[in-house]
Amino acid sequence: MYRKIVPLALLATLAGCSNSEDISEASFQKAAQAYLDTQYPHCFVISSFPTRTQDFDLHGTNKALHALAQVGVVSEKEISRTEVPARLWQAARTDIYYAYDLTDEGRKYYKADNGLCFGKAQVTAIEQFSEPSEVTGQKISNVTYAYRITGLPAWAGDDGVKASIAELGKAVASNDTPLKETRAMVLTSQGWRLQEK
Repeated sequence: MYRKIVPLALLATLAGCSNSEDISEASFQKAAQAYLDTQYPHCFVISSFPTRTQDFDLHGTNKALHALAQVGVVSEKEISRTEVPARLWQAARTDIYYAYDLTDEGRKYYKADNGLCFGKAQVTAIEQFSEPSEVTGQKISNVTYAYRITGLPAWAGDDGVKASIAELGKAVASNDTPLKETRAMVLTSQGWRLQEK
């Protein structure tokens, strides 16, 4: 399998460099892990609590909260029900509004002003990296790394919860099929770091 696009001769030449100039899987893995450690625990559901059904739910939070209520992460209480008659191009429907609050289980994962956050990312491999090139006076390499999400609560694997929360299904499946990402890394005096987007 063709894993790297860095000539072996170049790696041999760079072998004597200091740690800050190290071009190796280990140095890129360290940089990728440092970045992922800032992204996890990931906040999969952005909401403050207590909360209620939203009228304009752009991010699917209503569906996510309803699914989480089924597995005991939040409590759900109906607070109103409105029958909406049929109109032109629209069938009759029932609008139900719920109030939600955290249960003891939900409080384990709640971060104020963020929402329900969980999981830890672990780099499993550096798939490939490009030969570092000079860009605006900095050495930059494009690095593809694979990682899995660990430490997910048991209820994250519930089919209804996975279906209602964006990216959660991929996170759960990453134990068997690691996620992959290609990012530019820049060489700093402290070693390689992911370049900010």
